[in-house]
Amino acid sequence: MINLKKVCVFCGTKTGNTPIYEETARKLGLLLAQNQLELVYGAGGTGVMKAVAEGTKMGGGRVTGITIQHLFDIERPDLMKSNMDELKVYQRMFARKVAMTEVSDAFCVLPGGLGTMDEMFELMVLKQLGIMNKPIIVLNINDFFSDLKALLHQLIRDGFVKPHHAETITFVSHVEDVIPTIRAELEKIACQTEQTL
Repeated sequence: MINLKKVCVFCGTKTGNTPIYEETARKLGLLLAQNQLELVYGAGGTGVMKAVAEGTKMGGGRVTGITIQHLFDIERPDLMKSNMDELKVYQRMFARKVAMTEVSDAFCVLPGGLGTMDEMFELMVLKQLGIMNKPIIVLNINDFFSDLKALLHQLIRDGFVKPHHAETITFVSHVEDVIPTIRAELEKIACQTEQTL
């Protein structure tokens, strides 16, 4: 039996150069709400972050924002107070990331900047080391993450990453595939756990 209640979404505080990123984020938020899944995100009040939270609230879903004090002026969580059911504020980035990792059952990565990449790669390393075993779904909107796919293949080809470590993340191309893919991966993890008992 899978336990899926909270999905953490990592994404950017900017909207990007094409409306598709914002539109897809809003649709993902709506899908989370329709599936009775709580959104955990970085509490941003701008960009793609804002869109995913708005989409979740539009669908009647629950939103938890997790941030640090230093980011208040940058990511403007104050703009999202009406769209958040809970706001947690930490002093340090590592504490924020630990909190997001611990409370979430799965993760979805949308387009974003360096912070989004940092969060994604840290999760990949945790999974590679066996410290964390939760689904990490990368939504490859508009081929945004296609170069990341190529980079992973190069890391494997040149002997820096073992082939099975590329499976720490799963790429999907359509927003409608995110939740079914998470559920399928949780089922797979549950079966693997049962087999080792």
